[in-house]
Amino acid sequence: MMRSYHGAGKFQSLPGTLDMKQAYLPGFMLCLLLCQAVSAQAPQYPQRTAYFGDLHLHTSMSYDAAWGGARTTPEDAYNFAQGKEVEYLGRKVKRNVPLDFLAVSDHAEYLGIAMMILDPKGPFKETDWPESLTMPQTPGFSRIMRSAFSGPEVIADLNTDALKRENWQNVIEVANAFNRPGKFTAFVAFEWTNTPEGAHFHRVAIFPGPKYPEVPFSALDSRHPEDLWRYADNNRTHGIDSIMIPHNMNLSDGRQFSYNDSFGNPIDRAFAETKARNETLVEVTQIKGTSETHPELSPDDEFAGFEVLEHFRRGQGNATLVERSQGSGAGNDKPQRGELHGSYAREGYARGFEIAARVGVNPYQYGLVGSSDYHSSTSATEEDNHTGALGNSDNPIPENAKNILATINRVLNAPTAALAASGITGIWAEENTRESLFAAMQRREVYATSGPRIQVRLFASPTYQDGLIKEENWLSPAYAQGVPMGGELHKPDLKGSKQLRFLVHALKDPDGANLDRIQIVKVWYEGDKSHERVFDVAWAGARGIDPKTGKLPPVGDTVDVARATYRNDIGAVQIAGEWTDPEFNPDAPALYYARVIEIPTPRWSTYLAVRNNLPIPETVPSTHQERAWTSPIFYNP
Repeated sequence: MMRSYHGAGKFQSLPGTLDMKQAYLPGFMLCLLLCQAVSAQAPQYPQRTAYFGDLHLHTSMSYDAAWGGARTTPEDAYNFAQGKEVEYLGRKVKRNVPLDFLAVSDHAEYLGIAMMILDPKGPFKETDWPESLTMPQTPGFSRIMRSAFSGPEVIADLNTDALKRENWQNVIEVANAFNRPGKFTAFVAFEWTNTPEGAHFHRVAIFPGPKYPEVPFSALDSRHPEDLWRYADNNRTHGIDSIMIPHNMNLSDGRQFSYNDSFGNPIDRAFAETKARNETLVEVTQIKGTSETHPELSPDDEFAGFEVLEHFRRGQGNATLVERSQGSGAGNDKPQRGELHGSYAREGYARGFEIAARVGVNPYQYGLVGSSDYHSSTSATEEDNHTGALGNSDNPIPENAKNILATINRVLNAPTAALAASGITGIWAEENTRESLFAAMQRREVYATSGPRIQVRLFASPTYQDGLIKEENWLSPAYAQGVPMGGELHKPDLKGSKQLRFLVHALKDPDGANLDRIQIVKVWYEGDKSHERVFDVAWAGARGIDPKTGKLPPVGDTVDVARATYRNDIGAVQIAGEWTDPEFNPDAPALYYARVIEIPTPRWSTYLAVRNNLPIPETVPSTHQERAWTSPIFYNP
């Protein structure tokens, strides 16, 4: 049972917080001023930079992307990520700002097979498969997708060891060709895609290299994540490391943060240890919604309803994605709500404490990342530059705009406009290389954003002195005396102190919206119960916490919806603060993560409507407040 609260703790804002009336330094130069002016005598903190990228992207090597009309390749994906123009669905598209890293993570199930079948010179040219993928109702795609998502059939002639090795080797070779240490990082990856009864139980596997397994592990090999972890553990005995990242928890029907294993048995210590070893991160935001929390799970959190997508393919019988998109197939074709409990990260954290109290190990001690999950090779999470993500169904060309804004996507059982232009991952690392970025992911010094390149830091220590964050060289003692996001503290680290103090700092996207506030979300386990509370700890402007409601007043709203514009004359370029947990109990396990909120801006669907002189859709918000979520700092007595 979780209890929710909202309130303000002790905070101290950074004096001289910039606003748009003051000279704005580019993010790189400001970082130099804030982060690198350390005297030769001072202890040196790790020289870490925020790198931004996407850890979950599909190309036409994924069967569902090919079915949707995508013909873009892994090469296109890496070129697009680096700011180069590529052709997608017959038009030229380009990111406004390049990324620093990318993982192309195509489905391991029948990897690359659809495009092989469609190739007139390919290995299937003399079979019936090409016709079955191109004729009306596309029965070939229907069969492949039914098998891949939920089985039980395994189509033997499409799943041979030779085909798997050939296509997997292509994934590795292309990533290696585009990987440029110090300039751009290309990760080798795949997605394990088990979808029982339409529930998402998916993981992306990321490899640092230079060694890789002979073939990926797919849901055709096993529908149980325990076997995926066994595959990963076996790879480690051969010097092949990896991280598995669950995603779409919001669409998992309660499975991702269950009290039970995938066989229905209560989680035991061995399961918790294996899961914790292999899954250090979860993807908290992407195109198919945000998985932080839900308004019904966190009713006192006024920002809990951001990009919520919850109606998804439950109770569909054996109907495949293809059959549902055509209005055919077995089962009820109406949207049905999945189980909320066990489907969101914040409650997952609470359940992790509860399980740890019973078995001694926390299986849900995750860091947070964001990715796109676009099936287009185009990691385009910029609201005003949305390329579409699911092929022809959401291709934002003028002749398709009305359909996107006004119809229900049969595959998603939700308005197409409800898809999110989200998200990306920020990684604090010493350099832009596979080794450095992967090490940061392992230690969880990473964070998620809904798309903007917000820079955010979070530190905790029992010994931080008042006013530390105002000092020019604050990062050096922040690292030396405490731990950054993703870190862990224990009771001996308190050294007798009865308090826990935090430092937070956020810098806006250089090309994006100003910042509204920084919050710290606390989840803890006390009195045999889990609890949560959201604290406003630092904010822009002269606002204050209302003593009656305990809430911070809104920052304001400059959006002109009719024109899809906003002004940066509210909010702040950077916000920083110090905060002490007013209710800290040294005997109670707890975690803390920072949430940085931007001022209101137009949503991608609003930009699309205005650009095409169409009514603003009423099925989704016309504006929203984009944000970043840090990985938590964990306190385990």
